[in-house]
Amino acid sequence: MESQVSKKDSITFREVYIFDMEILQNIFCQNTPLNDENETSFGIPFLLAEKAGKIIAFASLIVDQNNLIDYQIYDDGSLTAENKIAFQDCISNFLKKKKSDNFNNPEQLKQSAEQIFQCLSF
Repeated sequence: MESQVSKKDSITFREVYIFDMEILQNIFCQNTPLNDENETSFGIPFLLAEKAGKIIAFASLIVDQNNLIDYQIYDDGSLTAENKIAFQDCISNFLKKKKSDNFNNPEQLKQSAEQIFQCLSF
């Protein structure tokens, strides 16, 4: 699932792999003060944006305050408004295709997010 937005910006989007987690954890920590709520706010990363081979942003599945599945974008500060819109479009298209419980069942997503958070040892 790679997609190129423009040759000028050369930004690509792809699914998250386990070996990406350390970088995603660092981006998350840059954006979020560490506290007890982080266990659910980190969520489950599923897509990321790369520019010049460097991960600059990721999208994470979360359960919002209304107990609905949503996503949050975390970036390193270099994601332009234009690229953010393209990333959101890519995310929307990606989510339409997903049928697994983590994408459709808020309780399953909460449990999975808690397990990931504990494994990463924030």
